[in-house]
Amino acid sequence: MPKIKRKSETPKVTIYVDTCILQGALSRRNTKDTIFMDKIREKGWEVFTSIHTLMELFDIAKDRKYLIKKVLDEWGAVNSFLRSRDRKNLNRSELDDISTEIGNFFTTHNFITLGNITEDVWRDVMSIGQSSNIHSSDALHLALALMWECQVLVTHDQFFIREGNRILKEAKMENKLRVCDVDKVEETLEEILL
Repeated sequence: MPKIKRKSETPKVTIYVDTCILQGALSRRNTKDTIFMDKIREKGWEVFTSIHTLMELFDIAKDRKYLIKKVLDEWGAVNSFLRSRDRKNLNRSELDDISTEIGNFFTTHNFITLGNITEDVWRDVMSIGQSSNIHSSDALHLALALMWECQVLVTHDQFFIREGNRILKEAKMENKLRVCDVDKVEETLEEILL
């Protein structure tokens, strides 16, 4: 019969959450992400993301607000939005609304730790970026998940999942950290923590 672990013997679960998961939960447009964030809260898992993620969320929210303003409110063409996206003209009130929405999300999801990026992490990002095909922001997420000793990095990016796990396997770290989608988190944790 397998030994039953007492609560004090249960390994601490640490998870790194990629921007796309938080964006899905923030916008409430991806039910899986919303349910996943609720599950994290219920299970008391330790959750990390980076200041970079916060900045990505601001960029996404600004793009969305500008798209609505340009295309829906001003009846502009989508291609005019695409051409002028890097020259947004959001006013102070619109920017404050975005800040309030994101601030409220992190207030109600106060179990998420926003971490800083250290010099050592930048070195790891550089190394990962030079030796793989993943985007620099994904290299940053992977390096931070390693630094915080997370067991799982959660994302919807299937290429990042494949390439990130390949990188971890080559580094012989696949038993410490894995990259997976939200619907595979518990299965992946069981594989790693057993």
